[in-house]
Amino acid sequence: MCYNQWAMKKKEWMIILVLAAVSVIAIVMMNLKKEKPIENPVSIIYHNQVIQQFDPNVDAVYQVDGDYGGLEVEVKDGKWHVINEKCPNHICAQMGWMGLDDIMPITCIPNGIIIYPGVEE
Repeated sequence: MCYNQWAMKKKEWMIILVLAAVSVIAIVMMNLKKEKPIENPVSIIYHNQVIQQFDPNVDAVYQVDGDYGGLEVEVKDGKWHVINEKCPNHICAQMGWMGLDDIMPITCIPNGIIIYPGVEE
């Protein structure tokens, strides 16, 4: 009877150790994934402060509030442009698609927003 009780306890300890090891590995992997910086970040700047950065290689739509009402930045295939802007002349949307090789930033003066690659937080 004593041998079976010890064997059962040994199995329980092994299960606990395996679960603990898997948990530690999962936590380490999640932390490593979070700390990976964006290689070529694109910054959305509002009144000289970086309010958001995005990876131009990840397709998405970002909404930003500005002085006049805000705008959305659509990112697709390594390029980005302004859509749904709330400003009188829509010049920022007329600037078209920009990429990492473009020198001129997208600027929405009424909203106080600039979208520019390479600016660090």
